[in-house]
Amino acid sequence: MAQTTASRRLIAGGALAIGLALGGCVNFTAVDDLKTATPSGTPFAKALFADYAFLSRSFGDIGHAGYSTFDQAGSMSLSRTDRNVAAIANSFASKALALSRGEDVDPEPGTTTASHALRDRLVRALGPGVDSYPRDAARAQADYDCWMLNEAVPSQASAADQCARSLNTTLPRLESEVESIAKPAEAPTAPAAADAPEDAPESSDQ
Repeated sequence: MAQTTASRRLIAGGALAIGLALGGCVNFTAVDDLKTATPSGTPFAKALFADYAFLSRSFGDIGHAGYSTFDQAGSMSLSRTDRNVAAIANSFASKALALSRGEDVDPEPGTTTASHALRDRLVRALGPGVDSYPRDAARAQADYDCWMLNEAVPSQASAADQCARSLNTTLPRLESEVESIAKPAEAPTAPAAADAPEDAPESSDQ
């Protein structure tokens, strides 16, 4: 009997050790994988990676939200997360991971006429903006996606509104910067040719 009990304990202990070992090396979510990811690619890709990673981590451990100051006013605060909110955190993490692999990440699709219009403006500004103003371009895209993803979860309405307000600052700023480089430099005006005096002597062939 004692030997049987000891054997059972040994088996149980071995199973626990295997479970802990497996648990230590297996990641289950994009948020977990983000812990070891590093930015790569263009300055825009690196800046966008940083913004998405920040947004993902702003929720804290999945199930317990953290305090975030990502929005322009520095006032975004997230309530206790649920499964839908955890999905938002993982969406941001997945975007960051894609960028770390050198993949392009497009802005989220619009859901209303207003968000479609803003997405169109964003895409137009991103065209020249990603090269000339990578940090501002990345911030505008992150703000837009923050708005879209949070808006899909009713409990995140306040966070979505704050992201939208931040976008109302970052997108016009990017558009203004892009407009400044799109304007061709004005060519200097050539001086007008001087008119010949009315009493100038006429040339004659002699």
